[in-house]
Amino acid sequence: MQQQVKEWACSFSGCDGGNPNAPIWLCGIEWGLRVKDGESYYQKLAEQIMAGPIPLTQTQFPWADSLTYPYGLSFAKLYQVIQGQAIDSHQDVKLLSGDELFKLNLYPIAFNSTDSGLWQQHGFDRLTGFSSKSLFNNWCFFNRFPFFAELKQKHKPKLIICTGINYLTDFLMFFGGVKQVDRIYEAKLLANSPEKRTIYWTSLDGTLLVVLPFLSGRYGLNSNALLQAAGEKIATLYAEINTNR
Repeated sequence: MQQQVKEWACSFSGCDGGNPNAPIWLCGIEWGLRVKDGESYYQKLAEQIMAGPIPLTQTQFPWADSLTYPYGLSFAKLYQVIQGQAIDSHQDVKLLSGDELFKLNLYPIAFNSTDSGLWQQHGFDRLTGFSSKSLFNNWCFFNRFPFFAELKQKHKPKLIICTGINYLTDFLMFFGGVKQVDRIYEAKLLANSPEKRTIYWTSLDGTLLVVLPFLSGRYGLNSNALLQAAGEKIATLYAEINTNR
């Protein structure tokens, strides 16, 4: 592996930005990528990787722009419920300053398909020295993740919301490292829905870490009722942790 690749991967690569001093962090798995954006994305990404680390900078989270995507729209509803607001007031997040949120991703390289051949097709086997995306992501687990665990310790957000329960272990390591995860809890969301959803949470040195299902999809938080239930549960857990501090 070239030194630039390691420095790039163990930096703020693949993340969206916002205010690292914000009380709430939001973490996904990797960037969403539309098919038509693929070629330009991979070309720019290769150049970016060879340029080295991506610096951590404080910006204002683009609430209005995020509402143009399904993920951002669902999160705006969830956010408003956590804040004690009505779920249908989600458009009001456009009035926020942008200092309220920091948005990250577990992994820095995205694909619009699970086709394993895309890694070689776009030359990432040669660029990174790993023959597959799976091997690269496993390397990130032991090298990229400690960077963000230290970042969490430095900035100490009050709440971290993660999406994708199949990545529970990844999120715990990403923010907690090997020493901070004492206990892990689970709960079923109580909502007027025929299908129940499970969420997981823990306290990382005073930070509430919650891992939710995806915010859409067949098994995700795909209704206002489920988003409402998740937001109310997070608000309750947040109040309990801060009461017990």
